[in-house]
Amino acid sequence: MPEGDTIHRLASAMGRDLTGRRLEHLELQHLGTVSELRGARVEQVAAQGKHLLVHLEGDWSLRVHLGMKGRWRRLGPGRPPPGLPTVLIQAGGRQWACVRAYQAELVRTGRLRTHPRLARLGPDLLADEPDIDGAVRRARLPAHAHREIGNALLDQRIAAGIGNVYKSEVLFVRRVHPRTALRALSDDELRGLFAESARLMGANLKTIRRTSVPLQRRPEPGSPRLWVYDRGGKPCLECGGKIERIVQGDLARSTYFCPECQPDAGGGLDPGPA
Repeated sequence: MPEGDTIHRLASAMGRDLTGRRLEHLELQHLGTVSELRGARVEQVAAQGKHLLVHLEGDWSLRVHLGMKGRWRRLGPGRPPPGLPTVLIQAGGRQWACVRAYQAELVRTGRLRTHPRLARLGPDLLADEPDIDGAVRRARLPAHAHREIGNALLDQRIAAGIGNVYKSEVLFVRRVHPRTALRALSDDELRGLFAESARLMGANLKTIRRTSVPLQRRPEPGSPRLWVYDRGGKPCLECGGKIERIVQGDLARSTYFCPECQPDAGGGLDPGPA
């Protein structure tokens, strides 16, 4: 699933391409052609967590969540979209198609603040000034006390934007075992995890390949760019020990960690899905 940095990067690219241009064609798979919005100006393309928002003239916004399989593609003029797109936007000679998105809908812009999918989101960690303390307060709700941190970091109601890659990488950088219960972490430790997530995602906004290992720790062009993610069974870049993979939560999401660098300080019991 695309993570927060991917969606913010996409919003920036689409915004540069479409903002100020007028719609020539808008099509949603479940609605067909939306002829009523032909000629409406694209006012802004923004990201909120993992949600892409295209704000249109006339108090309408397009909300798209890519889910696990969704992809946006910029198409050349006159080029047909691949297959049956979930969304097709043509504006000012520019064309973008989204395929296999999890959700796509038109919403009144004025109602976005109370939209059930957006109102429950925690602070966006890629905001200009992310509300780290707000994320800590949400993590401290009693319902989360027994949850494993490796699963809780993926809960978009606590903090928006963290996905499977950053979950593993941030836990390694902060030396926290993924099965540690939230109740066992101090506020400062939680604050450090969210701040590091914001830093790592922000550092990758303008990169082609996602990276968490600093350049000085990558002596060769092919050196690993990630500390632990997708490196199960390989040596830890810090201690040389074997990186392990576990699955967490009802969705059995993979978590990678180094048991030497991230010693178990007391596991947690996850009571159920986010």
